[in-house]
Amino acid sequence: MDHTEMAYTTKEVSKTLNVVDSTIRKWCLSLEKNGYTFTKNEHNQRLFLERDLVVLRHYQTMVKENNFSMDNAGMVIAAKFSRPFPDGTGGVPAIQNEDEERPRERSDSRSSERSDERINKLIEYAEKQEQFNKELVERLDVQQKHIEKQQHYIEERLKERDEKLMDSLRTFQETKQEMLQIAAAKEEKKGFFSRLFGK
Repeated sequence: MDHTEMAYTTKEVSKTLNVVDSTIRKWCLSLEKNGYTFTKNEHNQRLFLERDLVVLRHYQTMVKENNFSMDNAGMVIAAKFSRPFPDGTGGVPAIQNEDEERPRERSDSRSSERSDERINKLIEYAEKQEQFNKELVERLDVQQKHIEKQQHYIEERLKERDEKLMDSLRTFQETKQEMLQIAAAKEEKKGFFSRLFGK
């Protein structure tokens, strides 16, 4: 770490990116899980350099705007920005002399090409995975709507059946009441004539 380079705390980064501290921590864990490393102080707290802000902005764009999952975004971003060098210079290879410079440049060029190819494959894979997830969610949503439609249809049919049963029961009770009234009237009339002619 260059001691003249500005370092930011998690709270400062959260304000810069307009997200809460806990979200920054989750993003960092996702990146670290995939090989990206952050500078830390003696208390094991992350210190964010300018390059880290660039990385986190890329991560934020992938997650918030491109709908990548945190795992896929972490995999792609870490692969793109984590390019360790054996001399530990953090991406600036040491040059011993002019004779060594040219082979090292060719080697770095081939390594960069392979790394770019790997990154492109990772991005392609992540995009396909996200598309698959999106299509799966859409299919599940369609199925859920179909199930809800079927449930609504069943409930409507049951409601209609219950209403018809209640109507039939009311009609039956009204008919039964009318028949009882007619029978009572006939019985009363019969009793009247019996009394009239029985004397």
